[in-house]
Amino acid sequence: MSLSKKKDENILQRCLQEYFRLTKEKPVLTKAVTSGLMSAVGNLLSQVINRDRATGQGIQWRSIAAFGIFGFAFTGPIMHHYYAWLDRTVPKSSSLGDSIKRMMIDRLLLAPAFLLLFFYVVAILEGQSLDAAKRKIKDTFWTALKMNWKVWTIFQYINVNYVPQQYRVLFANLMALVWNVYLATTNRH
Repeated sequence: MSLSKKKDENILQRCLQEYFRLTKEKPVLTKAVTSGLMSAVGNLLSQVINRDRATGQGIQWRSIAAFGIFGFAFTGPIMHHYYAWLDRTVPKSSSLGDSIKRMMIDRLLLAPAFLLLFFYVVAILEGQSLDAAKRKIKDTFWTALKMNWKVWTIFQYINVNYVPQQYRVLFANLMALVWNVYLATTNRH
Protein backbone atom coordinates (compact mmCIF):
# COMPACT_ATOMS: atom_id res chain seq x y z
CA MET A 1 0.00 0.00 0.00
CA SER A 2 1.36 3.39 -0.91
CA LEU A 3 2.04 5.99 1.77
CA SER A 4 -0.46 8.39 0.12
CA LYS A 5 -3.29 5.84 0.14
CA LYS A 6 -2.61 4.96 3.78
CA LYS A 7 -2.59 8.67 4.69
CA ASP A 8 -5.93 9.19 2.87
CA GLU A 9 -7.45 6.25 4.74
CA ASN A 10 -6.24 7.70 8.04
CA ILE A 11 -7.78 11.08 7.23
CA LEU A 12 -11.09 9.50 6.25
CA GLN A 13 -11.05 7.29 9.33
CA ARG A 14 -10.31 10.29 11.59
CA CYS A 15 -13.08 12.34 9.96
CA LEU A 16 -15.60 9.53 10.50
CA GLN A 17 -14.49 9.07 14.11
CA GLU A 18 -14.87 12.81 14.70
CA TYR A 19 -18.31 12.79 13.08
CA PHE A 20 -19.43 9.89 15.27
CA ARG A 21 -18.09 11.67 18.37
CA LEU A 22 -19.93 14.86 17.43
CA THR A 23 -23.20 13.00 16.80
CA LYS A 24 -23.06 11.97 20.45
CA GLU A 25 -21.95 15.32 21.89
CA LYS A 26 -23.85 17.74 19.64
CA PRO A 27 -26.23 15.65 17.53
CA VAL A 28 -28.53 18.35 16.18
CA LEU A 29 -25.75 20.78 15.30
CA THR A 30 -23.66 18.02 13.70
CA LYS A 31 -26.57 16.85 11.56
CA ALA A 32 -27.48 20.46 10.69
CA VAL A 33 -23.96 21.24 9.48
CA THR A 34 -23.75 17.97 7.53
CA SER A 35 -27.15 18.55 5.92
CA GLY A 36 -26.30 22.15 5.05
CA LEU A 37 -23.03 21.18 3.39
CA MET A 38 -24.53 18.27 1.47
CA SER A 39 -27.46 20.41 0.28
CA ALA A 40 -25.16 23.19 -0.91
CA VAL A 41 -22.84 20.73 -2.68
CA GLY A 42 -25.84 19.05 -4.35
CA ASN A 43 -27.01 22.41 -5.69
CA LEU A 44 -23.52 23.31 -6.91
CA LEU A 45 -23.19 19.95 -8.68
CA SER A 46 -26.58 20.49 -10.30
CA GLN A 47 -25.49 23.86 -11.62
CA VAL A 48 -22.20 22.51 -12.95
CA ILE A 49 -23.88 19.49 -14.58
CA ASN A 50 -26.79 21.48 -16.08
CA ARG A 51 -24.94 24.67 -16.95
CA ASP A 52 -26.05 26.26 -20.19
CA ARG A 53 -22.74 26.99 -21.88
CA ALA A 54 -24.46 28.93 -24.66
CA THR A 55 -25.67 31.67 -22.30
CA GLY A 56 -22.50 31.66 -20.24
CA GLN A 57 -24.52 31.94 -17.05
CA GLY A 58 -22.31 31.62 -14.02
CA ILE A 59 -22.86 29.85 -10.76
CA GLN A 60 -25.92 31.09 -8.86
CA TRP A 61 -24.40 31.50 -5.42
CA ARG A 62 -27.68 32.64 -3.87
CA SER A 63 -29.28 29.34 -4.86
CA ILE A 64 -26.37 27.40 -3.32
CA ALA A 65 -26.73 29.47 -0.15
CA ALA A 66 -30.50 28.87 -0.09
CA PHE A 67 -30.01 25.11 -0.31
CA GLY A 68 -27.27 25.22 2.32
CA ILE A 69 -29.36 27.34 4.70
CA PHE A 70 -32.37 25.08 4.22
CA GLY A 71 -30.24 22.00 4.91
CA PHE A 72 -28.73 23.58 8.02
CA ALA A 73 -31.83 25.23 9.48
CA PHE A 74 -34.48 22.70 8.45
CA THR A 75 -33.24 19.34 7.12
CA GLY A 76 -30.72 18.44 9.81
CA PRO A 77 -32.78 19.48 12.85
CA ILE A 78 -36.14 18.28 11.50
CA MET A 79 -34.81 14.90 10.45
CA HIS A 80 -32.99 14.40 13.77
CA HIS A 81 -36.20 14.97 15.72
CA TYR A 82 -38.37 13.14 13.19
CA TYR A 83 -36.34 9.93 13.44
CA ALA A 84 -36.49 10.09 17.26
CA TRP A 85 -40.26 10.63 17.09
CA LEU A 86 -40.66 7.76 14.62
CA ASP A 87 -38.78 5.39 16.93
CA ARG A 88 -41.05 6.37 19.85
CA THR A 89 -44.25 6.19 17.77
CA VAL A 90 -43.57 2.88 16.03
CA PRO A 91 -40.68 1.17 17.84
CA LYS A 92 -38.39 -0.96 15.69
CA SER A 93 -39.23 -4.63 15.76
CA SER A 94 -38.77 -7.71 13.64
CA SER A 95 -42.40 -7.44 12.52
CA LEU A 96 -42.84 -6.82 8.81
CA GLY A 97 -46.05 -4.92 9.63
CA ASP A 98 -44.17 -2.49 11.88
CA SER A 99 -41.44 -2.05 9.26
CA ILE A 100 -44.00 -1.19 6.60
CA LYS A 101 -45.87 1.10 9.00
CA ARG A 102 -42.63 3.04 9.69
CA MET A 103 -41.96 3.38 5.98
CA MET A 104 -45.55 4.44 5.21
CA ILE A 105 -45.44 7.17 7.87
CA ASP A 106 -42.27 8.42 6.25
CA ARG A 107 -43.56 8.29 2.70
CA LEU A 108 -47.13 9.53 3.24
CA LEU A 109 -46.70 12.05 6.08
CA LEU A 110 -43.14 13.31 6.11
CA ALA A 111 -42.30 13.32 2.39
CA PRO A 112 -45.19 15.55 1.18
CA ALA A 113 -44.94 18.00 4.09
CA PHE A 114 -41.16 18.25 3.87
CA LEU A 115 -41.20 18.73 0.10
CA LEU A 116 -43.78 21.54 0.42
CA LEU A 117 -41.61 23.19 3.06
CA PHE A 118 -38.56 22.80 0.84
CA PHE A 119 -40.05 24.43 -2.26
CA TYR A 120 -41.57 27.29 -0.28
CA VAL A 121 -38.58 28.13 1.92
CA VAL A 122 -35.96 27.77 -0.82
CA ALA A 123 -37.95 30.04 -3.15
CA ILE A 124 -38.11 32.70 -0.43
CA LEU A 125 -34.39 32.30 0.40
CA GLU A 126 -33.59 32.71 -3.30
CA GLY A 127 -35.39 36.06 -3.22
CA GLN A 128 -38.60 35.07 -4.97
CA SER A 129 -41.96 36.55 -3.98
CA LEU A 130 -44.62 34.67 -2.03
CA ASP A 131 -46.65 34.35 -5.24
CA ALA A 132 -43.62 32.93 -7.07
CA ALA A 133 -43.09 30.44 -4.24
CA LYS A 134 -46.73 29.33 -4.48
CA ARG A 135 -46.41 28.99 -8.28
CA LYS A 136 -43.24 26.93 -7.83
CA ILE A 137 -45.14 24.57 -5.54
CA LYS A 138 -48.09 24.38 -7.94
CA ASP A 139 -45.83 23.71 -10.94
CA THR A 140 -43.35 21.26 -9.41
CA PHE A 141 -44.71 19.67 -6.23
CA TRP A 142 -46.66 16.72 -7.62
CA THR A 143 -43.95 15.73 -10.11
CA ALA A 144 -41.26 16.02 -7.44
CA LEU A 145 -43.34 14.07 -4.90
CA LYS A 146 -43.88 11.20 -7.33
CA MET A 147 -40.15 11.15 -8.06
CA ASN A 148 -39.48 11.27 -4.31
CA TRP A 149 -41.65 8.20 -3.81
CA LYS A 150 -39.85 6.38 -6.63
CA VAL A 151 -36.34 7.28 -5.52
CA TRP A 152 -36.60 7.37 -1.73
CA THR A 153 -39.05 4.60 -0.80
CA ILE A 154 -36.70 1.61 -0.75
CA PHE A 155 -33.90 3.76 0.61
CA GLN A 156 -36.05 5.08 3.47
CA TYR A 157 -37.37 1.58 4.19
CA ILE A 158 -33.77 0.53 4.83
CA ASN A 159 -32.97 3.77 6.68
CA VAL A 160 -35.89 3.79 9.13
CA ASN A 161 -35.76 0.05 9.81
CA TYR A 162 -32.08 -0.96 9.79
CA VAL A 163 -29.81 2.08 10.23
CA PRO A 164 -29.14 3.11 13.85
CA GLN A 165 -30.96 6.36 14.68
CA GLN A 166 -27.79 8.44 15.22
CA TYR A 167 -26.61 7.63 11.67
CA ARG A 168 -29.88 8.02 9.76
CA VAL A 169 -29.39 11.68 8.87
CA LEU A 170 -25.89 10.94 7.55
CA PHE A 171 -27.19 7.92 5.63
CA ALA A 172 -29.99 10.05 4.19
CA ASN A 173 -27.54 12.87 3.38
CA LEU A 174 -25.51 10.54 1.19
CA MET A 175 -28.61 9.73 -0.86
CA ALA A 176 -29.70 13.35 -0.62
CA LEU A 177 -26.60 14.48 -2.45
CA VAL A 178 -28.00 12.87 -5.60
CA TRP A 179 -31.57 13.93 -4.70
CA ASN A 180 -30.47 17.56 -4.23
CA VAL A 181 -29.00 17.58 -7.72
CA TYR A 182 -32.47 16.53 -8.96
CA LEU A 183 -34.28 19.09 -6.75
CA ALA A 184 -31.95 21.91 -7.72
CA THR A 185 -32.48 21.08 -11.38
CA THR A 186 -36.27 20.91 -10.89
CA ASN A 187 -36.26 24.09 -8.83
CA ARG A 188 -34.49 26.01 -11.62
CA HIS A 189 -37.01 25.04 -14.33
